[in-house]
Amino acid sequence: MLSWESLTAERRRGPAERAGPLYRVPDGQFAMITPLRGSCRAEGVEWQGTTLIPGEVRWITASEPVRVGATPPFGSTFELAYVQLPTAILDEAAQPAVADSSQSTRFRSLKARDLHLATLLCALVRARETGASDQYAISAARYLGAYLLSPHIAENRRPGGLDPARLRAVIAHMKENLHDNITLDQLAKEAGVSRFHFLRRFSASVGETPLQHLTRIRVSAACHLLAIDDEPVSHVGRRCGFPRPENFTRVFRKWVGCAPSQYRDRIRRNPEHG
Repeated sequence: MLSWESLTAERRRGPAERAGPLYRVPDGQFAMITPLRGSCRAEGVEWQGTTLIPGEVRWITASEPVRVGATPPFGSTFELAYVQLPTAILDEAAQPAVADSSQSTRFRSLKARDLHLATLLCALVRARETGASDQYAISAARYLGAYLLSPHIAENRRPGGLDPARLRAVIAHMKENLHDNITLDQLAKEAGVSRFHFLRRFSASVGETPLQHLTRIRVSAACHLLAIDDEPVSHVGRRCGFPRPENFTRVFRKWVGCAPSQYRDRIRRNPEHG
């Protein structure tokens, strides 16, 4: 049965030198790391090293250990959120939507910028540190499994939508340019289709309009930054594509149910209810 005993969610301090420890997971497990403070360098056996910054997540599987060390200039440490889960979580989430759930961790083996997922990992660590219940662990683990598989489920379930590769390119463009004024024309260009066809096909792929999905990503990014950073709320809003504080507060309240400052206070006081 799932509980805090069957998953790991902890804060890990990284070394000040480049050659850090090798992170391995046993068969039947997979792990995810994301920086809580500072940046780090992740290197695999068969791939070049890459830098991870807050908001980026690296997956670790039994067949793909990862060495994690400091980035230049060396001499300062960093902190990671480390979460390890049984792969049975993915099998449970996959049925019956994905025929071959045993391959699901391979789809997510590379680094990704996913602010929502990074926020979830950080919240799990804080929940464990503050004594959240086993029920929290069970619910969070199941949600993570469903979220990790959601792109593959969507690809199987959305006829008439965008080609999966084009959909990923559009969403990546959204995430990488949150602070900019992103237009439908820009997104349609990324998808390689007309504006009219883009609007229809994107909505068929994800179940909401491009603007709705972009707002969802922006609010998720804001939640992440509010949870892990101390910068003023107005600065968080600008970084996430809300140049006017009053608009940021209005949109955030509509999606989350409270003002950004209230969310920050709530998630830090009680992550189990964040």
